[in-house]
Amino acid sequence: MSRAGVALLMSTHTLEVAEEMCDRISIIQGGRIIASGTVGELRTQAGGGDAALTPVFLKLTGGHGLREIEDAP
Repeated sequence: MSRAGVALLMSTHTLEVAEEMCDRISIIQGGRIIASGTVGELRTQAGGGDAALTPVFLKLTGGHGLREIEDAP
């Protein structure tokens, strides 16, 4: 569908799925988008070469995102 010009929105906490399925990713922390772009652009923002999305996410969120997920009820 995206090749036909349709925008799709997917929300997930599974970063491996987002990395494989999405053309663009936004990272939300505290209800605000703190980073947005392709996986490559996010890697550049995090200064992380070829890192998988999980270490990029942790670097961009200061590790806080992981603690928020772990603390969720």
